[in-house]
Amino acid sequence: MKPIKAKVLCSYKGTWYEAGDEIKVETKEDLVNLNEKGFIEPLTFKDIQNFGKEEPKKIFRKEEE
Repeated sequence: MKPIKAKVLCSYKGTWYEAGDEIKVETKEDLVNLNEKGFIEPLTFKDIQNFGKEEPKKIFRKEEE
Protein backbone atom coordinates (compact mmCIF):
# COMPACT_ATOMS: atom_id res chain seq x y z
CA MET A 1 0.00 0.00 0.00
CA LYS A 2 1.15 3.52 -0.70
CA PRO A 3 2.41 5.53 2.29
CA ILE A 4 -0.12 7.59 4.23
CA LYS A 5 0.97 11.23 4.27
CA ALA A 6 -0.33 14.06 6.43
CA LYS A 7 -2.02 16.81 4.44
CA VAL A 8 -2.07 19.38 7.26
CA LEU A 9 -0.61 19.75 10.74
CA CYS A 10 -2.39 17.11 12.85
CA SER A 11 -2.05 14.83 15.85
CA TYR A 12 -2.43 11.04 15.86
CA LYS A 13 -1.97 8.92 18.99
CA GLY A 14 -0.21 11.80 20.79
CA THR A 15 2.31 12.46 18.00
CA TRP A 16 2.20 15.61 15.90
CA TYR A 17 2.71 15.37 12.14
CA GLU A 18 3.41 18.22 9.75
CA ALA A 19 2.17 18.33 6.17
CA GLY A 20 4.07 15.76 4.13
CA ASP A 21 5.09 13.54 7.06
CA GLU A 22 4.31 9.83 6.83
CA ILE A 23 1.81 8.58 9.42
CA LYS A 24 1.96 5.00 10.73
CA VAL A 25 -1.74 4.14 11.06
CA GLU A 26 -2.57 1.06 13.14
CA THR A 27 -6.22 0.31 12.39
CA LYS A 28 -8.61 0.65 9.48
CA GLU A 29 -11.00 2.67 11.68
CA ASP A 30 -8.27 5.21 12.41
CA LEU A 31 -7.46 5.40 8.70
CA VAL A 32 -11.10 6.12 7.81
CA ASN A 33 -11.33 8.71 10.60
CA LEU A 34 -8.21 10.57 9.41
CA ASN A 35 -9.41 10.38 5.79
CA GLU A 36 -12.90 11.75 6.63
CA LYS A 37 -11.48 14.67 8.61
CA GLY A 38 -9.13 15.58 5.74
CA PHE A 39 -5.94 15.17 7.76
CA ILE A 40 -4.33 12.83 5.21
CA GLU A 41 -4.02 12.74 1.44
CA PRO A 42 -7.33 11.49 -0.01
CA LEU A 43 -7.66 7.72 -0.32
CA THR A 44 -9.97 5.73 -2.55
CA PHE A 45 -12.37 3.09 -1.25
CA LYS A 46 -10.06 0.43 -2.71
CA ASP A 47 -7.06 1.85 -0.80
CA ILE A 48 -9.02 1.70 2.46
CA GLN A 49 -10.35 -1.78 1.68
CA ASN A 50 -6.81 -3.10 1.05
CA PHE A 51 -5.34 -1.49 4.17
CA GLY A 52 -3.33 -3.99 6.20
CA LYS A 53 -3.21 -6.61 3.49
CA GLU A 54 0.20 -7.65 2.32
CA GLU A 55 0.90 -7.32 -1.35
CA PRO A 56 1.22 -10.73 -2.98
CA LYS A 57 4.74 -11.75 -3.78
CA LYS A 58 5.43 -12.32 -7.41
CA ILE A 59 6.98 -15.67 -8.15
CA PHE A 60 9.05 -16.01 -11.25
CA ARG A 61 9.58 -19.47 -12.61
CA LYS A 62 12.55 -20.39 -14.73
CA GLU A 63 11.65 -21.65 -18.11
CA GLU A 64 12.74 -25.21 -18.57
CA GLU A 65 15.29 -25.79 -21.27
